Amino acid sequence: MPEAMDKKPAEHKRKTPKKISKTYLENAALYYLQRYATSAENLRRVLLRKVKRSCAFHGQPEEEFIPLVDALVERYKTVGLLDDGGFARAKAASLRRQGLSGRAIMAKLQVKGLSPSQIEAALKTVDEEHEDAEAAAAAAYAKRKKLGIWRVRPADPQKELAAMARAGFGYDVAVRALKED
Repeated sequence: MPEAMDKKPAEHKRKTPKKISKTYLENAALYYLQRYATSAENLRRVLLRKVKRSCAFHGQPEEEFIPLVDALVERYKTVGLLDDGGFARAKAASLRRQGLSGRAIMAKLQVKGLSPSQIEAALKTVDEEHEDAEAAAAAAYAKRKKLGIWRVRPADPQKELAAMARAGFGYDVAVRALKED
């Protein structure tokens, strides 16, 4: 029997969390920012999850580290590492290109901790580039999901309209997207 067959799969052991310190939080925040574009509130949530996990493991009180997290996020906002407006514009543009409706974009960005006013401003900026951005997004969605003129097999038009409605598109926009060439 080959050696590979003899070995049992290694059990997945969860790493023990490191003790929280100012340096650890700063390194964790910078590492996260290297890998992901994010909002200030989302970074705060990520760091607080680390604090909570570490404090639970090491028996420390979480309350003493919350001001450290808040100060770190504020410092990064001041320095320019965190820009909620820029993040909102970039993410809204990306989601528009993917074919998401304004409502879906609003929901996704609110989950990231952005305010409705920031999201509306970002959507307005992104939608200025295109004459009818919602219709273009609906067409992109229909194409991606193979609805309307892109369908392979005959389908129920009501089901296609329902899919467009669930994606957040209005009736008029959905009908146009399903019939457009």
